[in-house]
Amino acid sequence: MAGGPFSEKNDYVINSKTLLLEPIQSEEHTLVYEKGREPFTVTKRPLNIIRQSCIRYLNTYDGKRNASAIILGTNRKVPVNIDEIKGTYLFPTSSHLKHNCVWITLAHLKELEEVDKKRTKITFSDYQSVIVPVSALAIYNQVNLTKALYERGNAPTESIVKEKVNRAQYVTGVKGHVISFFHPPKRE
Repeated sequence: MAGGPFSEKNDYVINSKTLLLEPIQSEEHTLVYEKGREPFTVTKRPLNIIRQSCIRYLNTYDGKRNASAIILGTNRKVPVNIDEIKGTYLFPTSSHLKHNCVWITLAHLKELEEVDKKRTKITFSDYQSVIVPVSALAIYNQVNLTKALYERGNAPTESIVKEKVNRAQYVTGVKGHVISFFHPPKRE
C-alpha cells in the first residue's frame, strides 16, 4: 500500500502495461501501477475503471464477470478478461463490491511473499512491489483461478469446461514463504 504525492488523471483505460489497481483511502480514487512507470492516481474507483475499460474493449463488466463465473463454477472473487486480444486478465483480492478490493493483473506477476498471515508482498516482472492486505494463500488461489479461466477460454475445443476450480488449502513447494512465477527472459 502506498502513500505520498502522485500525479493524477481523471480517466484511465486498462492496458497491457497495467499491473495493479489499488483503492485509495478516500474510496473515490485509485492508485494505478503500470509496468516501468511511477504509480499515479485516477479520480475513479477501481471497479469504475474496470467497467469503463470493458466498454472500451467492446463488452461489459457484468457480461465478462457472468461468463467467467459460469466457466469457473464460482461466483466468489471472479477474475475477468478485460482485453481478449492482448489477454489482459485481472483478479480481485476480495469481493468486487468491497471498497478495499485491489485488482491485480496476472501477466506481470513475478513473486508473492508472505509478510504475515494477512498481508502479502507482490513483486511484478519489472520489480515494482506492493503489499496488499490479503494472505498469500488467497492470492495464490486467485492466480490459479485466473489461470484456469485463461486455459478454459483458450482451449482448442468447441465446448468449454464448466466445472468448479478447486481452491488450495495450503501451498506446497513454498520456500521461505515466497511463491515465484517463472518469467523467461525475452529473446531478441
